[in-house]
Amino acid sequence: MQKNYFKSIAFAAIACLIAAPAQAQSPGTHSLELSGGIREYMGDLGSSMGFARRPDYQGGQVNFGYYVSPALDLVTNFSFGEIGYSRKWEGFNLRKEYQWQSFRANTMDLTVGARYKLNNGSILPEDAKIAPYFQAGVGGFYAFTQTTWGPDAYVQDEFYADVTKKRAVTDMNGAVQGAFGVNVYLTERIGLRYSFTATYTMSDIWDGANGGTPDPVNNIAVHKLWRTNDMYALHAVGFTYAIGEGMGTSVKKPKDKDEDGVPDKYDLCKNTEAKYRRFVDSVGCPADTDKDGILDADDKCPDVAGPEQFKGCPDADGDGIQDKLDACPNQAGDAKFNGCPDTDGDGVSDKDDACPTTAGLAAFGGCPDTDGDGVEDRKDKCPNLAGAIAGEGCPDTDGDGVFNNIDKCPDVTGAIANKGCPEIKKEVIQKIALAAKGINFETGKAVITASSFKSLDDLVTLLNSYPGASVEIQGHTDNNGTPESNKTLSQDRANAVKRYLSAGGVSEARMTAIGYGQELPLADNKTEAGKTKNRRVDFKLVY
Repeated sequence: MQKNYFKSIAFAAIACLIAAPAQAQSPGTHSLELSGGIREYMGDLGSSMGFARRPDYQGGQVNFGYYVSPALDLVTNFSFGEIGYSRKWEGFNLRKEYQWQSFRANTMDLTVGARYKLNNGSILPEDAKIAPYFQAGVGGFYAFTQTTWGPDAYVQDEFYADVTKKRAVTDMNGAVQGAFGVNVYLTERIGLRYSFTATYTMSDIWDGANGGTPDPVNNIAVHKLWRTNDMYALHAVGFTYAIGEGMGTSVKKPKDKDEDGVPDKYDLCKNTEAKYRRFVDSVGCPADTDKDGILDADDKCPDVAGPEQFKGCPDADGDGIQDKLDACPNQAGDAKFNGCPDTDGDGVSDKDDACPTTAGLAAFGGCPDTDGDGVEDRKDKCPNLAGAIAGEGCPDTDGDGVFNNIDKCPDVTGAIANKGCPEIKKEVIQKIALAAKGINFETGKAVITASSFKSLDDLVTLLNSYPGASVEIQGHTDNNGTPESNKTLSQDRANAVKRYLSAGGVSEARMTAIGYGQELPLADNKTEAGKTKNRRVDFKLVY
């Protein structure tokens, strides 16, 4: 195959003429990068990526870089050279002289894109001598290819008409390009470089293989996409040369007399003292960021305003204790409490005082013990009456062994079983039962008859003789009527008795009224005498 590098060189020269002036018109740093190396193929015939197949083919590339930021360059890339591959078709009924298919092509491409540099000041220093990068671009490519069928593994410059089938293909199309590499800077302008560049073409015809079944006569180059588009890669080494201010380890800097990082042409304070050079504003003068009158170089808290006595650190509550040492920075306090107040003056700071507005004892977290019995008021069931710890701060006033906190009759000696109240005598229970028998109602109603008032007044006297006892007023009926109506009637009658007793002086809080209806008969409802017994109101005293 005839090698045609003149087209490549001419194409490179045209690209230089187009790209270089365009780059030079913009401010910044430019670079010219030249490199050459080995090209590899991957497509329908197979892959030689990673130097997997021989022979090797040569190529080169020219890059123009334009500095945009520490992390980003714009890049114009031109590459050129040869690429080739051969494959033996196995398993097909091909004559021996057609078993090898191969191609050899001259290609060139031109792409524009961007380069991300790792020596961007965040990952690696901007002046790093070893500077890795990643690159991507889009553009177009040109290929002139000769595809061949024959008995030999490699493309031949000459061929036998009765054995070899040979065809030329010319192709132009779009391309996508990706690359990674590393620059090793020797000076501020010159560096060595290694790069790997992969070019994926928007074409699938120039390697001469598209179909699944080889056809040495008709299917050398089929113009349709199949399997994968053709691509090639370039392993290259070369050098880079900086145009302008340099791109290497010693970036040329504008004049900065006081070395404060602000160029003299923008610096309004060109003779800043060494102490303040790291703390200057945008015009090169010593900065006071928080505007507290203390320059940042002398300010221990440069972002928050504070007084001079604390070297610029704040005292928000003005108690003479700077905030970083103040346990209560927003409340004026005392130095002995680390800046916290003691509102109730009990010697316990509010921060640690569980009762900050009431004077108390340190032993109880600042809370009081009003009766001085050793039980703090928050836990004392009798906070104004000295008592025992066992009685939750309450005494046993009547001395019956039941502390006032659980004694329902704290002023009357009683039994533990009755919660400190005296035992209800049997004769009293009998009197209550007798008085209850004298309570009558109008037929079918919850209206108490006048003849019942004497019995109810006697009940008031009996119940008030045991003020610690609770009273359950139970209403009952016979089985005349429905169970539902009987229950309602019994409840209404129990409530009527409760109201009468409450009006007579029995605490309503002691009484509970429950209507049981016909559920708890005393006698047989089959006789009139039994029904009379069942229509009743009972009283039950409990502690």
